[in-house]
Amino acid sequence: MMTPDNGKMTQRSLLLDDPDSKTKSPLLSLLYARSEDTGVFDRDSLFGGFTSMRALTYSASIPMIMGLLRDYDYERFECIFGHGGILGREPRQIIHFQQQIDERLSRGFVAIAGVSPERREILHDRVADGRARFFVVKDAIAHAKIYLLERDGMRRVVVGSANLSETAFSGRQAETLVVYDNDDLAWEHYRGQYEDVLATSVSSMVVRDKPAVAGVMPVDEAPLFKEVEATGREVTMYVPPETEQEAEYGSANILVNVNNVPNVQRAAMPDLERGRNGSPNVPITPAVVRQARRMPVARPEEEDKGAALPSLSYNRRGTFTLQGSELNLDVKAENVRRDAGLLLEFFNNYEDDFVGDVDRLQRDYFGFMSWIYFAPFMCDLRNANIRQGLEFQQPMFAILYGRSDCGKSSLTNTLMISMFGYGKKGFVPNNLFTPSRVRGLRQEFRRHPVIFDDVSNNRFRQYADEVVKDGEISHGDEYPCIALLMNFDTRRFKPEIIKRSMMIYTQTSLPGNRPAARERLQASVSRIQDTLSTSFYRQYLKDMSTILETMPEDAYRDVDVLQMSSNLLCRLFERNLPEGMPAPAWLEPVTLSGVQSRAYERSEKVLLGLLSADRYTKERHPPTGQWTLSGRHVLIGVDTRSLRDLREDIPNWVIDDASSVSDQIVLDHGELEEFLNSPVRKPNRWPFGLGKR
Repeated sequence: MMTPDNGKMTQRSLLLDDPDSKTKSPLLSLLYARSEDTGVFDRDSLFGGFTSMRALTYSASIPMIMGLLRDYDYERFECIFGHGGILGREPRQIIHFQQQIDERLSRGFVAIAGVSPERREILHDRVADGRARFFVVKDAIAHAKIYLLERDGMRRVVVGSANLSETAFSGRQAETLVVYDNDDLAWEHYRGQYEDVLATSVSSMVVRDKPAVAGVMPVDEAPLFKEVEATGREVTMYVPPETEQEAEYGSANILVNVNNVPNVQRAAMPDLERGRNGSPNVPITPAVVRQARRMPVARPEEEDKGAALPSLSYNRRGTFTLQGSELNLDVKAENVRRDAGLLLEFFNNYEDDFVGDVDRLQRDYFGFMSWIYFAPFMCDLRNANIRQGLEFQQPMFAILYGRSDCGKSSLTNTLMISMFGYGKKGFVPNNLFTPSRVRGLRQEFRRHPVIFDDVSNNRFRQYADEVVKDGEISHGDEYPCIALLMNFDTRRFKPEIIKRSMMIYTQTSLPGNRPAARERLQASVSRIQDTLSTSFYRQYLKDMSTILETMPEDAYRDVDVLQMSSNLLCRLFERNLPEGMPAPAWLEPVTLSGVQSRAYERSEKVLLGLLSADRYTKERHPPTGQWTLSGRHVLIGVDTRSLRDLREDIPNWVIDDASSVSDQIVLDHGELEEFLNSPVRKPNRWPFGLGKR
């Protein structure tokens, strides 16, 4: 550290082996400087005209990096991708961070815009011969943001709050940049920091010709593992334990508490809306201030004590900890019996006033109960499969969707009360349904299920793919299952989402024109929820933990979690049936294969309707709403206005995109028959219409 008094800077201590010691001084490092001028950011004047650039940055924008390489002829270019300490303290998270950067960097090179084929070849040659190099951190330490540029007669250091990204340098967000030109002291200080990180805390990255998706990238292809393979030497990751202060003020906890605006505050701010025409500006008018002043202020005792994130842990020795308190699994038999009776009453309520396939609804909702009750154990089975090099086939996600009045929220709320003693207070605000925030929630919730209620169509389409792919990575020893409740009639789900999720779709509902029935049902549900304890679930936890602890780990690979969980629930209910009450028809074991077989049920119904016998035509170009056969294809005439919706209703592998046109969907005949498990023929050879073989 240089001070005004001694004019010297202390030497960084490199006596210890860990990267944290090698990348920081024993004291907080300070550089005293004097400002000369201020100016407006200009990319060309700041980064252009140099022969060498080295960057150490956090949330780097790949397009900006591509732009620098495209526009400036650096003879040497290096970029280290770090992170700002937002990752958790798990080695697996560092590995997946490396995989994410690997995927994005390669995608950036493939999709680089405004580049001629000749220039693109030059850029790839620079990477191939080592003139452009990329690295990613392998240690859980935060770094400064440093940009070092050189040319004959000029050495420039750029430091400050701005990452190497278009947003940071655009002026649209408050950033600070400090530039040192030909300042030997600043150059040596920041170059030393950069080289310390480069020497001790990074893994080299290779730009792929074809990007690998991080969520399914083989673990041994992560940069850190490739480094060990290439050198044949041991490589150490530095992952310090998380302190109590870091856990308390971690990003996920802060995000949820910020997003959980107390009701009294929310009521005081109803008119805080963005400006017109999509403007990002939010006007705070005197009327809004007066309105807020009139609202009562919540007293401390009225604050929502449930605002803290729920968390459930298990030590694999029969001890569960909820919100820091140990769960007592020694429950009284009479309490278990009472809870069983209340849950049976809840499920039987559907028989009174719901319209539709009520039997199916009860069985499906019992399947969801089997899944969410088992959810805290799911990470143990998945971790065991990973250790054995096996793909995990059980659903880490559940998606309940359909009509808004089919009882999804009431079901989930009641089940959460039976599990943890609280219902919707354990639900997560929907604006946290983004990949980065869900990663933080996984850290905080541990084994506690994460429930998102009323997820919008747009939010699901925007984020679901990446959230589900993130479910494929490791998040430590303990991480939760996630349930999404959606009130819209989603059409086609992507196969990768269906593969990893328990899908439940229902149109059975409580009609809106029966207010008396609705009031009667609500009164019953409220009474059940008010009376329920957690005894039934604690008995379930005790019995299921005993089952799993007596199983050898290699037996986990053959487990059907829905069948195992529903079998236990059936036994618990049957042992605790009210006297004289027979077991209800819906109380029967559920299997994963049975649930998955219904995942495309909606698509099957749509196709059966489109291909009914009375819609067949011999015309080679069928009119709207009719179909015909042509070689290995099935042709369906469609209205151009409904084309998009129909395409979303039909599985993508059944559609022949190359042959389809604006007023006609073309289906592959063989794929269609395999999907429907039924022959598709002309009506005169198909007397009974479409049906199961």
